[in-house]
Amino acid sequence: MNHEQLMARLNELAEPEYAAFSSALIPGCRPMLGVRIPALRRLAKELARTPEESLAMLTGATFEEGMLRGLVCACAKGDAAARKARLTALLPHIDNWSICDSTAATCKFMAKEPEVWLPWLRELARSEAEFTARFGLVCLLDHFTADPEHRRMVLSVCGEVSCPAPYARLAVAWAVSAAAAKEPALGLVWLRQDTLDDATHNKAVQKTCESLRLTPAQKAAFRALKRKP
Repeated sequence: MNHEQLMARLNELAEPEYAAFSSALIPGCRPMLGVRIPALRRLAKELARTPEESLAMLTGATFEEGMLRGLVCACAKGDAAARKARLTALLPHIDNWSICDSTAATCKFMAKEPEVWLPWLRELARSEAEFTARFGLVCLLDHFTADPEHRRMVLSVCGEVSCPAPYARLAVAWAVSAAAAKEPALGLVWLRQDTLDDATHNKAVQKTCESLRLTPAQKAAFRALKRKP
């Protein structure tokens, strides 16, 4: 598939009303055609059969091409070195939460090789680049909060994030809440002694309390940790 054929496919799938709705949710969004994510995932699986050629073809001029870049990197087969190289090249091109989070969620292979991916994700989370840090954090919360040992490492990483940008701080809060909701006793201990800024700490408490996993008593315990402005 060449670029002209790809754009023809995307234009066939485009929904202008959906584009107007979705683009309003993504600050600074590139021009959007309005192709829904499930359709982009199907297309990405086709393109991922020849990832290097496909990635070279995608210009990133539209939101959809940017999303396809991320999904191709996440779907393409290969060893850890090849996957890491593709993702490393992708990171500077991630410029919004939607591409960041959809790509991260698709990298399910990471959970199978924690010894490979955890150190790299920790390094990304420490980045001062907003969406590089967010990508590392969202991968951690998506793929490494189910296991108790890794859950503790995720919380440790959250305490190391220094990037002040809003989408990085929101990802810190989200990752803390994901770990805390799965193991409330651990979350309570961690939040009682964390060194997060007040806004991030309070957002983590809020998002933890939104979890359906927690009992009313557990939610009350978390709410009691909220800091006053």
